[in-house]
Amino acid sequence: MRALRQAFEALLSLRMILLVIVPPLLAVLLVSVLFFVSWQGWTAGLAEFLGSFGPLNWLERATGFHEIAAILAGIFLVLFFIPMAYLSAVVFTSLFVMPVALKWISESDFKGLEKKRGGSFWGSLWNTVLATILFIIVFFITLPFWLLPGFQMLVPLLLTAWLNKKIFMYDVLQDFASVDERRQIESEESHQLYALGLILALLSYLPLAVFIVPVVSAMSFIYYGLNELQSRRNKLKTR
Repeated sequence: MRALRQAFEALLSLRMILLVIVPPLLAVLLVSVLFFVSWQGWTAGLAEFLGSFGPLNWLERATGFHEIAAILAGIFLVLFFIPMAYLSAVVFTSLFVMPVALKWISESDFKGLEKKRGGSFWGSLWNTVLATILFIIVFFITLPFWLLPGFQMLVPLLLTAWLNKKIFMYDVLQDFASVDERRQIESEESHQLYALGLILALLSYLPLAVFIVPVVSAMSFIYYGLNELQSRRNKLKTR
């Protein structure tokens, strides 16, 4: 809650507002164009795939309504758009926004925090690429669960929460924490970090929130990570 409060307070700065709007807007625009261009082919392919399921096939024959698979395909793609738009916005944020936001926040709120450089740009890039690939693979593997009530929201939420935690924490700690500090925080604060990621994932489903939540997420993880790192070092000094 403290990290979220600090992140929203930081948004009051004009330069932060510009940082919030532009990269996610570009990311969502690119995904929107991709969906627009590919919609017909994707809908047809997904409808054919869904139509191969025995129960759905039987339902279409029993009701005489042969568009059930096509309607479900359209619903799936609409639901699919939000996590994919959010994924692209997170990647843009990680690569282009996080370094700037981290510099501004560290200079204003964490001036005395020593940089131990337990990570690198290439490590961050690899972490982002790997997290993106795993997100997409698991997303498609879990698509059959979307046929169960409630899983259409639950699966993307859990995956998005994991994505927030996986990508942003490395980005936050790569300069300031040593390798051991980074691994300790990621391990010992795992549940709290996942909870923070889940809260931010829920916010992404608010209307138009996908444009600002990725940057709010980045700043929330910056404050959480640096607050925790500073607290741990202060405790070591007092021993």
